[in-house]
Amino acid sequence: MKNRIEALDALRGFSLLGILIANMLYFQYGDITINTIEPTTWWDNVALYFTKIFIEASFYPIFGFLFGYGIILFVRALENRDLKTPGPLWRRVIGLIILGSLHITFVWDGDILLTYGAGLIIIISFIKRKVKTLLIWASVLAVLMIPLLILKTDVLLLAGLEESTAVLANGTYWEVVQQRIGLTEEVPLIFFLIGLPIALVFIVLLAFFTIGPFVLLGMAAAKKDFFTHIRLRTKLLKRLALLVPLGLVCKSFLYWDHFAGKLIYGTGTYLLAIGYIALFTLIYLAKDETKLAQAFVSMGRLSLTNYLMQSIIFTSIFYGYGFGLFGKLGVAVGLLLAIVVYILQLYISGIYTKRFSIGPVEWLLRKFVYLRQGRS
Repeated sequence: MKNRIEALDALRGFSLLGILIANMLYFQYGDITINTIEPTTWWDNVALYFTKIFIEASFYPIFGFLFGYGIILFVRALENRDLKTPGPLWRRVIGLIILGSLHITFVWDGDILLTYGAGLIIIISFIKRKVKTLLIWASVLAVLMIPLLILKTDVLLLAGLEESTAVLANGTYWEVVQQRIGLTEEVPLIFFLIGLPIALVFIVLLAFFTIGPFVLLGMAAAKKDFFTHIRLRTKLLKRLALLVPLGLVCKSFLYWDHFAGKLIYGTGTYLLAIGYIALFTLIYLAKDETKLAQAFVSMGRLSLTNYLMQSIIFTSIFYGYGFGLFGKLGVAVGLLLAIVVYILQLYISGIYTKRFSIGPVEWLLRKFVYLRQGRS
């Protein structure tokens, strides 16, 4: 672990907080009911506005940035050990797709691991590209993705709304699994199997467009060794941190029911993500020796394990096969619950990393990726 860049680990740990808070609405109310939440108290209204403006759609890009940065570090580590890169890279793709598929099927369909694994299939072709090329492609994909951010809320309002939420709230574990994978009485197994290859191609393309902007930006940053001498870049970080208030202003246009308002909101999600990266890094550099900063580092080192544990914990709390609190706690209580669980994860991660350098899921993925080639 001596060669790890702790600022990256801390930033990864921080991003898990935002991802969890954003996911809470989906854990509590279901993927396709997100726009039907109607808070009845002022505190739930405040919590909903906070989640939508300060959090939603601005933390997954941070995770994407770190994923891209990590890909370049991963390739460099292989090359420094005179190991061939194609095998481990493709096994990483396969490993993420397998983990993501298992996560979607047996735990929660809001998974991001399948998205990263599928997107990496195309992103691999950019690893040897120049920084300028990566930045151009990142910019183009970002512009293309903004319309998706605008339209996504409308396409999710489906006819089977009440039935699907009823399954989440009251269904057995197997009924929820069937709904997740789309295998129901109305969809025969043969049609499911025929449609699977087509769906996989669609997933790869959609994943590339979804994660591409910030993954490619992270790859470009890694090629410039942005975090290697990060203390020399504080002036730039301070300038980028100014994007936080600008991004928040832009995202506040979310509730302006006009195309221009949604366009401004979509732009704000990206600006806020960049601003958060810069602002958190500045705070971390100023407090890197504190216990809290090191807790973020530990959380980040176990990011894959912690991410999956969040899904297991909250589906067990909210879904019918668990404690059955689906849609019952309110947005504010859900937000507080997310923070409590995250703090517990910070504490447990700190204890765990004193004894082990890598999380259990990270260990499994690493074993699969490297096989007999050794460790990086």
